[in-house]
Amino acid sequence: MLHTKQEQKSHLSVITNLLSTYHVLTLKQLDRLFPELSEEKVLFLIRQLERKRRIAYHPDSGYVCHSRECIPSHSRIAAFWVMLDFQPHVTFHTVSEFPITLTFYTKANGFNVIHVPLGKEVLINQAMTGYHDDDLTNLVVIDRVEQIPLLSFSGIGAYCTVSEDGQVQYYQKQGVTVD
Repeated sequence: MLHTKQEQKSHLSVITNLLSTYHVLTLKQLDRLFPELSEEKVLFLIRQLERKRRIAYHPDSGYVCHSRECIPSHSRIAAFWVMLDFQPHVTFHTVSEFPITLTFYTKANGFNVIHVPLGKEVLINQAMTGYHDDDLTNLVVIDRVEQIPLLSFSGIGAYCTVSEDGQVQYYQKQGVTVD
């Protein structure tokens, strides 16, 4: 498939906008976001932006950063993997404010992705106590399955763990159903 200049400009713009929003993503996430492109083509686009000093790519870690000073956020990277599980149905996504990591929409539903680091269950329960939006389902990223009984805020549609390579495993609390 020919990759025209216009398509290339469009992809470069999307990558730049994504990194200005999320600050750090992985090369594997960008590969998955552009299924129509080969890994080599995505890497070519990344290298092109890097040559223009628009982004920074760290091949050892696989991180693609908005700037050299960016520090990877495990929460944001994990939440982005969860959102990618819903591709190509995602119509909009963005970074959110604590305690919500990322919010995204499909044509039919809206979702908050909330990362709960191990040992921060009480903090997230308290932070989510005052938050309730009937229009959004909470997808809760946990570091370990043992955290599930420690979480008690409303609106949880599913729990999930995310592996280093982006594999998302979903869990349900007994009595909770995922539509």
